[in-house]
Amino acid sequence: MIYAHERCKLVDREAIHELEAKVTIAASSSSGTDRAFLHVAIFLWRMGAHEQARQYLKKILDGCAGNTGRSSTANAGSPMTPSSTNNVGAGSYTIAMALSVMGWVDLTCGQETVMSRSLTWFDRVLESNPRDLDALMGRLQYLRTQRRQHTPALDITAQIIAYYPNFVPVYIERMHVLLEMGAWDQVMEASQRLSGLSPDSIDTTATLALSEICRDGRTKMAVSYLSNLYQVLLKSEPTNAQLFFEMAQPFARLAFRRETILEQTQRLVSKAIELDPTKSEYKAELGQIYLFLGNIERAQECFKSAATQNSHDISALQGLIKCHIYKGAFEEAEEQLEFFDAIQSSTMSPDTPYLLSLMARYRMKNFDTQMKYLKDAYGLLRKVILSTSLGLRFYTVANPDLLLEIARDFLEQGPAEPRREGEEPSPQLKTALDVLEDVIRIVPGSTEALFLLGKVKYLLGDMIAAQGHAASSLKQDASNAKAHILTAQIQLQNDFPKQAISSLEMALSNNFEVRLIPLFHLLKAKALKKLGRLEEALTGLNAAMQQPFFRDSGTSKQVPPIKRSDSALSMSERATYYLEVADIHSKLKQVHEASKVIEDASRIFEGTAEQYRIVLANADILIERGDVDRALALLSEIKSSQPLFIQSQAKMADIYLKHKNDKLAYARCYSELVERHRTVESSLLLGDAYLNIQEPEKAIKVYESALDAYPNNVVLASKIGKALVKTHDYGRAISYYESALAKDSAFATTLRYDLAELYFKLKNFKDAERIIVEALDHPRTEDTTVLTMDSKYNILLAKTAKGAGKSDKAVAALSRAREIYIGLISQQGASADSEELKIQASDVCYELAEVYCVSLKETTKALAYYNEAIQYHGLNAKAMLALCKLHISLNDLAAAQNHCANMLRMELLTDEATILMADIMFHKNQYTSAVFHFRQLLEKQPTHYGALRKLLEMMRRSGTLDEADKFFEMAEKSSVKVYLHPGYHFCRGLHYRYTNSPNDALKEFNLCRRDVEWGEQALYNMIEIFLNPDNDTLGGEALESVTDNAPEIADDRDESEFLAVITVDKLQKELPQSPKSLRTQVLECHSWMVTKQKAEIERALSKFTEILNAEKDYVPALLGISIAHMLLKQPPRARNHLKRIAKMDWTVEFADDFERGWLLLADVHIQGGKYDLATELLKRCISQNKSCAKAWEYLGFIMEKEAAYKDAAEHYNNAWKLERETNPAMGFKLAFNHLKAKKYVEAIEVCHKVLGMYPDYPKIRKEILDKSRGLLRT
Repeated sequence: MIYAHERCKLVDREAIHELEAKVTIAASSSSGTDRAFLHVAIFLWRMGAHEQARQYLKKILDGCAGNTGRSSTANAGSPMTPSSTNNVGAGSYTIAMALSVMGWVDLTCGQETVMSRSLTWFDRVLESNPRDLDALMGRLQYLRTQRRQHTPALDITAQIIAYYPNFVPVYIERMHVLLEMGAWDQVMEASQRLSGLSPDSIDTTATLALSEICRDGRTKMAVSYLSNLYQVLLKSEPTNAQLFFEMAQPFARLAFRRETILEQTQRLVSKAIELDPTKSEYKAELGQIYLFLGNIERAQECFKSAATQNSHDISALQGLIKCHIYKGAFEEAEEQLEFFDAIQSSTMSPDTPYLLSLMARYRMKNFDTQMKYLKDAYGLLRKVILSTSLGLRFYTVANPDLLLEIARDFLEQGPAEPRREGEEPSPQLKTALDVLEDVIRIVPGSTEALFLLGKVKYLLGDMIAAQGHAASSLKQDASNAKAHILTAQIQLQNDFPKQAISSLEMALSNNFEVRLIPLFHLLKAKALKKLGRLEEALTGLNAAMQQPFFRDSGTSKQVPPIKRSDSALSMSERATYYLEVADIHSKLKQVHEASKVIEDASRIFEGTAEQYRIVLANADILIERGDVDRALALLSEIKSSQPLFIQSQAKMADIYLKHKNDKLAYARCYSELVERHRTVESSLLLGDAYLNIQEPEKAIKVYESALDAYPNNVVLASKIGKALVKTHDYGRAISYYESALAKDSAFATTLRYDLAELYFKLKNFKDAERIIVEALDHPRTEDTTVLTMDSKYNILLAKTAKGAGKSDKAVAALSRAREIYIGLISQQGASADSEELKIQASDVCYELAEVYCVSLKETTKALAYYNEAIQYHGLNAKAMLALCKLHISLNDLAAAQNHCANMLRMELLTDEATILMADIMFHKNQYTSAVFHFRQLLEKQPTHYGALRKLLEMMRRSGTLDEADKFFEMAEKSSVKVYLHPGYHFCRGLHYRYTNSPNDALKEFNLCRRDVEWGEQALYNMIEIFLNPDNDTLGGEALESVTDNAPEIADDRDESEFLAVITVDKLQKELPQSPKSLRTQVLECHSWMVTKQKAEIERALSKFTEILNAEKDYVPALLGISIAHMLLKQPPRARNHLKRIAKMDWTVEFADDFERGWLLLADVHIQGGKYDLATELLKRCISQNKSCAKAWEYLGFIMEKEAAYKDAAEHYNNAWKLERETNPAMGFKLAFNHLKAKKYVEAIEVCHKVLGMYPDYPKIRKEILDKSRGLLRT
C-alpha cells in the first residue's frame, strides 16, 4: 500500500505514515508468520530494497535454526544446510522458498562479493530437492550472468524442460542462453518453438526481430516483427513505460539509419513518453531516433525538453552537443562540452570521445587529434563488447551504429586507392578493419558493415576477401548499389573490365539512383578505357562532369553530415575525373586537349594533396609527345618529403629504361629511393628493378637485406625464393624454402605453396605431394581466404598426381577443389562478383573431365564434367573444344556440330573450331563442305600448318591429294620464311609419304624432327617409313611378287632392312622415354619384328600382350599381335585378333591401324580363297580412305585370280595412279593385266614408264613389252 500511495499523482502523506507505523509494529511483533515474512521479502526484493528483503529472510531462517536447537546466526550469509529444516513440518516449503529467495536477493543486489555467494543458497535447496524450480532457475541465472558459462546453463534448461515441459519461462531462458552463445540458427528454432507455446511472448517477438536484423539482415521481416512487438506490448504490458523504452533502444542502434525500422522504434518510445512523461531518458531517446532520421530540429527539441526535466541527464546533454555540431554551431558545442566535463562522472561514455573527434575534425581541422579520440571511443565500446553478454541490453550499450560511424570516419581518413605491393598498411584502415570485424561479429547480417569490410579489404589489397564480403552484402540485399560498385572496383583491379561493366549495369538495374554516385561514372569510364572503347568512355566522363554532384563539390564540407551521402564527391575523386579525361585524350592522340585538361586541373588543385597526381599525369603527356627530358625534369621536382615521391621515382626509372635504354640510371632511381625511404615497398621496387635488368643476384641481396629489417614480411620472403629460382639455383631455393618453413614463420602459407610449385616444376612429385598434404592438414573452416588457398593447393596436388601417373589421386584432389568452389559460389549467390569463381570452377571441371577422358577412359563422366565446365562458364573454349572432340570420337556428330557452331558464333578458338567443323563434315562424308572450311581458314592464314596437316589427311581419305599442291603454293607465297618453319616441312613430309615418295618424306621429316611441337610426330612418321618403306601389308603373303624374289632385289632388301633397324633404334631413343607412350612401345615391338627372328617376334608378342592387359581394346597392339602371329606362321590366331578389330567401331584416332588390320585380314581371306569376305573388307578400306592404294591392289589381285583382267587392270590402275606411277611392281601388274585384257597400247605405255624409272627392271621388257608390241603388230 505504501508503494502504491507513493506513485499516486497526489501523495497522501498521512496515510503513508499510518501504514509505516503498522509495518513497524508488525515487524517487531512475534505473531508474524514465516509465510508473511516471505511475501514481504519477495515484495521488497522486487522493489529493489535488497537489504530490507534480506532482513526478513534472515528472520525466517533464524527462526528455523532456533526451532532445531541451533544457535541463531549473525548474518544471512552464515552456513546453514537444508538438513536443518527437514523436520520443520509444514514450514519446510517456506524455508526452501526463503533459501531460494535469499539466493535471488544476493544474485540481483549488484554487489560482486555478495552476488558470488548466491549459488550457495540455490545449492542448499537442490540438495534436498533436485527438482526445485526456483533454485534451478536461480542456478541457471547465476551461471548465465555471473560465470557466463553457457554450456552448463544450457544443460540446466534442458533439465528443467524435462521436469516441467509446460513451464514457459525456461524456454525464454534457453533462448537467451543460445543468443548469448551467438548460435543464431538455434535461437531461431528456440524462438519459433516458444512462439508455439506462448504466441504473445514479448521476449520471443523481440528475439525474432533481433534475429532478422542481426543474422539475416532482412529489414522487411524485422519491421513486421517490431510492429507485432508493439501490439504484444500493448496487450501484455499496456502501462509498462520502461519496457516500451527498453525494447526501442537496441533496435534504434541496430537500424543503421534505416527509416522503416526507426519508425517502429519511434512508436515504441513515443508510447513510453505517453505512459510516463516524467522520464527524461525517454525524451532523450526519442531525440536520438530523430537524429538517426536526420531531423535535427525535432531532435534538438527532444533533447532540450529532457535536459530541462533533468539537467544531469547525460544522454540529453550529449544529444544537444551533437545537434550543435551537426548544425555547425561549434562554439555552443564547445561550451556544452566544457559543462558536460564538469558534471560527468568518472566513467566516460563512448559518445564523449566521439563528439570530441567531430570537433577536432570540423572545428580544429586536426585529423591526428580526431584519430586519437576515435580510438578512445572504440576502446570504450570494445570493453563493453568484451564484458557484456549478447542480448537486447548488449546492443543498447555496444551501440553498433556508433561503431559503424567510427569505422566510416577511419575510412574517410585512409587512402583512396588499394595498397601497393610492399606498402605498409594504413593505420586508419587497420583500425577500421578491427572495428568492422567487431560489428560483423555481433551483427553478422549487416549489409552496410559487410560492404564497408569489403571496402577496407579492397583498400588493403586483399581482393579475394573483399570480393567475398561484397558478395555477402549483395546476398543480403541485391539492390545495394554501393556493393555492386565495390564489386566493379575489385573486378577492375583484377583486370576484368567486362565483368566490371556487368556489375555496374546490375547496380543500375537494381537502383536507378546509382547514377548520382560519382564513382559509378568513373569506374564505367575506366572499364570502357580498358576495353579500348575510348570515345564512349570520354563521352560518359564529360556527361558526368556536368552533373550537379560534380559542379557542387568545389568546396570541402564544413559540418559533419548526419547521413553520409553517396553522391558526395571527394577531392580525390574529382581529381581522378580530370586525370581520366586527360589520359583518354592522350590515348586518342589528342595531345592538345589532354594538355588543356591538365592545365585546368593544375589550377584547380594547386596547393592540395592532389597537385602531385597532376604532375605525374603531365609527365605522361610529355612522354606521349616524345619530350622525355622535360618529363624527367618535371618529375625530379617532386622531393622525397612530398607525396607520390615513390611513384615519381618509378616513372623516372621507367623513362630511363624504355625511352633511354639506360639500365644504370634505371636502377639508380630505385637505389636513391631506398636510400631516402627505406621501406618494404622501396626495397621491393629496387629488387624487381634488378630482376628486370637480369641481375638476380643483386635483387636477392636487396630482398635479404630488407627481410632482415622487416622479418615478418611475407612478400619479401616469397620474392627471395622466386629470385633464387630465376637464377636456376634450385638447390639453394629449396634449402631457403625448407628452412623458412621449419621456423614456422608468419609467411609459411605463401612459401609452402611456392615450394610445392617448385618441386612440381622439377618433377619431384613425391616432395611436392608431401608439402601440399601438410598445407591442407588444418581444422575445417569457412574462411574465404583459407578456402581459396585450399582450392589452389588441391589443383596443384592434382597436377602432381597426374605427373606421377596417379589418376585416382588427381580426381580426388580436383573433386575437393570443385566442392570448395561450389561452396564459395553458393555463399556469394547470383552476384556478378561470383563470375571469377565460376570461371575457376569451370577450369577445375575441365581438368576433371580431361583426367576421366584421357587417363581413365570414362567417357560418361568426362561428358558430364565438360558440360558442367561450360555451365559454369559459357565461354570456356577449352571445354567446348574438348567436348566437341569427345562427341566426334563417340560418333555423336550432331552434338559435336552444335558445339562447333556455337564456338564459331561466339568467335571462340575459331581456327580450332573450323578444323573440327571440317572433321565433322568429313565424318558425315560431306567432303566439299569439309574442304570449304579448310579453304576458308587457309586463305586467311596460309601458314596455319595445323589446319594444313588436317587438310592433307582429309584429302588423302577423300582421294583428292592432287589438289594439295596449291595450298603449299599459298603458304610459300605468304612468307619468305616459310621454308624455315618446321610445320611446313612436316606437312611436306606427310604429303610425300601419302603420295609414295618415302625418301623425300624422310628428308622433310628429318628437318623438323628436333622441333618441340612437330618433332615427336615427325619421328613417328620416320620410324614407320623405315620399318615399312614400301607400305606393304606386314604379315601378309598374298601379294608377294615373283619380281621381289629376284636374287639381286632380295640382297638389296636385306641390306636396307638391316640399315633401317639401326636407324630406327637411334630414332626411338629421341622419343620421350619416361614414361614411354603406348605408340612408342608399339613401334619398338615392330622394330623387333622387322628382324624376322623368332626370338624377337616372340618378345614383341609378349609386349603386345602386356599392353592389351592394360588397354583391352588398343587397336595398334591388336594389329601388332596379329602381325606377330602371321610372322610365326599362326594364321588362325592372327585371324581371331583381326576379326576382333573388324568388329570394332572405326575411330579417327586409330584410322591407319584399322585400315592395316582390315588389309591383313583381307590378305588372310585371299590366301584361304574367301574372295567375297576379302572384297567386303577392301571396300570398307576404300570407303574410309579413297587413297588406299593397297586396297585397290588387293582388289586387282582378286580380279586377276578370277581371270577378270579388265577389272583387274582398272583396280591396278587406281593403285598405280595413287602411288604417282612410281611403284615398278605395281606397273608390272598393271601392264600384265592390260596385256591379258588385250589393251596392248596401254600395256606398252606402262612398260615405258616403268623402264624409264628402272631400265633393268626384270621380266617386264621381255614378257610384256615385247609381247604387247608383237601382238599389236598382228
